[in-house]
Amino acid sequence: MTANPETVVLVPGMGNNARLWASQVDELSDDYAVIAADYSGAESIEEMADRVLQQVPAGSFSLVGFSLGGYIALNLVGRVADRIDRLAFISASPFADSEEVIKQREFLIGQAKEDYDSVLEGMGRFIVCPDGPRAGETREVVTLMGQELGVEEFCRQQHAAMLRPDCREQLGSIHCPVRVLCGENDPVTPVSGTRHIADHIPGASLQVLEDTGHLLPLERPAEVTGFLKKWMRPVLR
Repeated sequence: MTANPETVVLVPGMGNNARLWASQVDELSDDYAVIAADYSGAESIEEMADRVLQQVPAGSFSLVGFSLGGYIALNLVGRVADRIDRLAFISASPFADSEEVIKQREFLIGQAKEDYDSVLEGMGRFIVCPDGPRAGETREVVTLMGQELGVEEFCRQQHAAMLRPDCREQLGSIHCPVRVLCGENDPVTPVSGTRHIADHIPGASLQVLEDTGHLLPLERPAEVTGFLKKWMRPVLR
């Protein structure tokens, strides 16, 4: 690792742990101080952001938010914007849950309490593009991460997602360099929502990966790492 490396903070999404970022941590750690953040046990987006911030050393850092981690990243921007060198959003959205989605989450919570393994298997089938080259392996990791986090954490994160705020009004006030990445076939955070982030943050750019679902870091690890390496090119503060 280089002397005084830049800090890169990778914030996972719902149902994810450090396994989500395994390939990116491996590829980036020679040049950067990489933190795969853990917010397990938190009850809200704000508390999740608290836990992430506690894991970041003093000084500036670059911040990546995946899925639910995008909301956590936006919360951190609202608090410590002066410390954030650059932002990246992967498979993210700025919207609050609709009433329909809240009902779906409540149903999932009930199912998870009855048969958690079946819920994890179903989620893997839903969020991973079946035509992708790593579909089977990615679904296995989805189940493994969910088992490691446990059903109580699953329910906590679903409740936190239901209560998250709409962040659209915040986007125009972000002035650090921003890149956005999404999958063409993402059923959780469709391209339209991700494009809204890119269109409403000054200077932001959007990249869309074909034949890819929601879990880009696992479905397309090389492409995500390349995206992050390009995003990490030096910026002037």
